Amino acid sequence: MGSGLQSRMDRLFNRHGDGRAVCVAADHGYMSDVTTNVVNLRTILDQVIRGGVDGVLLSPGQAVRLAPQFQGRDGPAMIVRADWMNMPRLGTSNVANAVPQRLLVHQKVITAAQALELGATAITIYLFLGYNDSIEAAGIDICACFAAECRQVGLPCIMEPLAYGGQVTGANIVEILTLGARMCVELGADALKIPYTGDVKSFRRLVEMADVPVLVLGGARSEYERDALELFNEGLEAGGSGCLMGRNVTKSPNPGRMIEQLCDIAHNGLSVDIALRTEEWDFIRLKAHPANCTGCDLCVTACVASHDRGLYGTHLARLSITPASQSGIHKVMFCTLCKKCIDTCPTDALRWHTQTGAVELLVDNCTACGDCVDVCPTGVIFHSASGIHTSTGEYLDWYPIICDLCAGEPECARVCPTGAIFIAERVELT
Repeated sequence: MGSGLQSRMDRLFNRHGDGRAVCVAADHGYMSDVTTNVVNLRTILDQVIRGGVDGVLLSPGQAVRLAPQFQGRDGPAMIVRADWMNMPRLGTSNVANAVPQRLLVHQKVITAAQALELGATAITIYLFLGYNDSIEAAGIDICACFAAECRQVGLPCIMEPLAYGGQVTGANIVEILTLGARMCVELGADALKIPYTGDVKSFRRLVEMADVPVLVLGGARSEYERDALELFNEGLEAGGSGCLMGRNVTKSPNPGRMIEQLCDIAHNGLSVDIALRTEEWDFIRLKAHPANCTGCDLCVTACVASHDRGLYGTHLARLSITPASQSGIHKVMFCTLCKKCIDTCPTDALRWHTQTGAVELLVDNCTACGDCVDVCPTGVIFHSASGIHTSTGEYLDWYPIICDLCAGEPECARVCPTGAIFIAERVELT
């Protein structure tokens, strides 16, 4: 890799010395409808730069207008969209289709040298797979030409394979994206911008097949901020190098804060929960807004799935949802860390976990007396379905099942779509 190419790759992916990049895609203005995030791009760009964004993807015209905001040693990398397509106007995206189209059209708009003159650190280009043979062949030609141009001027080429068209189904989209990733690399891509495949295992396979930095895109705007952060976090877990998210950032009520959260996850190693609440707590507790509960039981299902090897049924859940009575409000029951079980235990088999602050069972001290089960005011301590051996060889027919707060990141609070169950800071162990 030439020195010019390497220095630009480092500016994008190594600003923090970790090989990761949090980037925003703001190139929608000349491919889809004129929306608020397009009209207010200058203001949004100010916010995401203050949030610590590593790179921003712009159309060529916006790159000219907004170039001053990228200047300086600490300015973000400018990524320029070097091609154009009309896919959003084919009825496939969340746009109004002011001028709807029938056929997919994709073409080049600037050269690599022209992008470099605009101040680009990298360019992006599409490769469509699944529409028809002629579109794919034309895309291959465009990508190959761009890759060659980029090599000549030392400009990183980020290719974006997209599975779209009548040949794409739910059954083959992951394989198409994985194939597209490899095709782009074979054509000369220095990095990829690509949709998330839906799970860590398949995305890890894609990343390994690509063997170049992979940036996950965010897709359509999600109603819940957590969804985009979870997607990003899973992409990193699979070996991805960051993101190039568009509407989930530019249409966010607070784009700068969204970037701070993404950077906290990527560069500071924070969990999604900690990034959302903006600070790390020594100990946590569960709290509830019962009026928000819809009785969907996602929390109960998530609890079982995260324990007990994901066995079916909800009888092993460490919390419960009682359907609404005449009041119309569901009763949300979970461990409130009231300490009654610890105080009641005659053998000191229960204590506060020193790292998580949850109730911890010391099996060697337990006699299966059942006092903790009887005293629990929320009824969420229950008998295990099977016995257990202590370290001394004694066998207990059962032992108490107790909420462990999922080692500090409760699944019930993570999956709750309405905030009926959430976590709050617990100042100290009492």
